[in-house]
Amino acid sequence: MFKFSRKSLISSAVTTIAVTVLVVSALVVAPSRLSAADFFRSIDDLPLAPGLTELVEGGVEFESPAGRIVTAVAGGDARPEAIRAFYRKALPSLGWSSAPGGTYRRDGEVLTLRLETKGKAVKLRVRVVPAQPKATQ
Repeated sequence: MFKFSRKSLISSAVTTIAVTVLVVSALVVAPSRLSAADFFRSIDDLPLAPGLTELVEGGVEFESPAGRIVTAVAGGDARPEAIRAFYRKALPSLGWSSAPGGTYRRDGEVLTLRLETKGKAVKLRVRVVPAQPKATQ
């Protein structure tokens, strides 16, 4: 049978509380970039490339009987090639397949990424629309 002294139980409880407070404090004050990747608000499973911030006022979204139509915009100070490389690597792991014309396809949707540069500033326009059914001949 185990015997615990009152002193060791109190010491153990104090240590547990101190560790808990420390962990919770670290989570509260930690930058959001450390806790989770940033994602577009309207395309919640599409991450923002490093260096970009979503420009919410530039986005548009609505649902139609054929599916969702979403335009999201992000801007920042990032190299266009780094942004392209980020999405080339990230999109396949999210289920998007590369398609002709620089687009990606997933589950009946088409994703288009368009970069605009002005000096060092970069603007990324992302568009998700329902895929057009293939014409039968």
